[in-house]
Amino acid sequence: MQEPLARFSGRFWRIHSYLDASDNDSLGKNAPFRIPQIVKRWCLVLDFRLRERDNQPFKMIAPYGFNPTCILLSAMSVALPLQAMKFELGPMGSLNRIEVQLRTNGVFATEGIRGIFSKVDGNIDFSVSQPAHATGKVSLDPRNLRFGYHRVDTDAQKKEWLNSAANPEISFQLLRLEDPRWTERSLWARAHGNLSIKGNKLAISLPVEIRYLRAERRKYDGRIGDLLLIKGETVLTREIIGLNNSMPRVIQPQILVRLNLVGASDRVRPLLPTPAMAGQQP
Repeated sequence: MQEPLARFSGRFWRIHSYLDASDNDSLGKNAPFRIPQIVKRWCLVLDFRLRERDNQPFKMIAPYGFNPTCILLSAMSVALPLQAMKFELGPMGSLNRIEVQLRTNGVFATEGIRGIFSKVDGNIDFSVSQPAHATGKVSLDPRNLRFGYHRVDTDAQKKEWLNSAANPEISFQLLRLEDPRWTERSLWARAHGNLSIKGNKLAISLPVEIRYLRAERRKYDGRIGDLLLIKGETVLTREIIGLNNSMPRVIQPQILVRLNLVGASDRVRPLLPTPAMAGQQP
């Protein structure tokens, strides 16, 4: 009885020595991901039991602390971090829309005035496995803003309003996504960044919904790639964006901004474990 116990004890400590070595080897330090300790231990025990059954010597034959007998277990437990992909807004053209809605005091346009930026440019760097690190820039040309009222369209470009001649760009620099969480097919988060408008730079945040459509670009322009859909809205005030003293008093202080963005990549994300529903169609 003592001999089997001694053999088991010796092999048990050999298992842990391999486990420790897998954490300290140079290949493991540079690995693109790390296997959790609990997964490693299950892999090692599984390998030990299988080799004991077949009277084979125990040995590790694969990097990162696991071997072929537990590849499936590791794949089910770990999602590989994917490199962020760049999604360009320009190629999707009119699918990108940013609206601004102004409320009046009732003198005219009692239901409000809706303006649309007809041209949106920029890009978003986004990774399904690390959405919190998303960055990017959305650029607008204020000269493309149209409200549907000729006088309002003209006034919006004047020095007293957007002063588009001196400030030909409105931009939002995305710095990060806070508290990202997947719910069915959508990622919900709060986008933080800097809004640059009329020479002013403002730190703002807004709630967004993001959907990832793998290999769906071909349906729109025939090219290979993924699509990233972003929806969100927020309320700004005239005072915050520097329009408080220039807009007519018939315009109420609150300005609703609503965005619908569609970015396109030039490649398709690999089929790897990802958050639930992230790569499925809506």
